[in-house]
Amino acid sequence: MGLRWCIPNEDRARFHKEILEKAGAPLPAISAARQQTDKETIFDYCVNYETKGWKLWEVPEWVPPKRLIFSQLLIPTGDSIRADYIMEKIANLPLIRHKGRHENGLKNTLLVGGSGTAKTSVAIIYSNKFDSDKMLFKRINFSSATQPRNF
Repeated sequence: MGLRWCIPNEDRARFHKEILEKAGAPLPAISAARQQTDKETIFDYCVNYETKGWKLWEVPEWVPPKRLIFSQLLIPTGDSIRADYIMEKIANLPLIRHKGRHENGLKNTLLVGGSGTAKTSVAIIYSNKFDSDKMLFKRINFSSATQPRNF
């Protein structure tokens, strides 16, 4: 299924078409066939900082762990790679945004999506990169039945 962003998968093609028709911005060249068969849109691309052009998001090759526990397998996807990238960028923002206005930086990330859209998996994939000597990770599960007073 994959993580849902502000624009659900079924609306991404429409959004892509609107940008192509109205923005006149330099967008990635996606053939009509790839748009139809692969459902490829601008969301499948990122900027290549070296060439200043577009490139497809690259999902790294998955290396299975030495001890396989099926229920704990986390396999990166295009959606999880994009979310990981955004969370990494937010985490590396400066602590102080503007000294003159006394603005502190915000480093929080909230993953939003329906049940079963891999929000927890994305957070775990991201946290697995932490150096355990410098960073701690505490997992608290919520469900649709969780009320604020319970938290």
